[in-house]
Amino acid sequence: MFEKNINKIDIQTVLVSLIVIFITFSRVIPHIYNFTPMIALAIFGSLHFKNRNLAYILPILSLWVSDFILNNYFYNDSKEIIWFYEGYYWQYLSYVVIILLSSNFYNTIINFRNVLILGVSSSFIFFIITNFGFWLTSSLYTNDLSGLINCYVLAIPFYKGTIMGTLFFTPLFIVSYYLLQKKIYLFKCEHLIYK
Repeated sequence: MFEKNINKIDIQTVLVSLIVIFITFSRVIPHIYNFTPMIALAIFGSLHFKNRNLAYILPILSLWVSDFILNNYFYNDSKEIIWFYEGYYWQYLSYVVIILLSSNFYNTIINFRNVLILGVSSSFIFFIITNFGFWLTSSLYTNDLSGLINCYVLAIPFYKGTIMGTLFFTPLFIVSYYLLQKKIYLFKCEHLIYK
């Protein structure tokens, strides 16, 4: 009876969901600016979830939960609850685009080259979208090409942390899951080929 019920549960989806949720909370640990696992998590989730809706919902929900914790328990001096911070939609939009990009690798070969391409391009997408949004909505820069270029130039130190974090965590998550599924067949991703 228990085995029959276990077969009805998609063990692989449950495990990937738990991994995404667990890793989300590592974002609240002190770290170098932007050296977080969140872009890697979006890449990992979009590759490993069989359900395309979960590939979007769970990483974005995880991002919001970690934002809520950070904004209300670490960065907030007032008693007011912060549900969304100013300009959050630019960051969330960048993750949606990253998940969309990564989803195009669905049913493909996962190898060092593809992981590197996803990591570098995803970090760049995040950098371009979030800094464009900051330039557009902030009064710190002039509303012209010079102001936009200045915004991007001053954001380069943060980009270093973004790309380092993405290139560190993405292979770590993918290789770890690959080794885990080799040991436990229930966790195997039938839709991915690792080489």
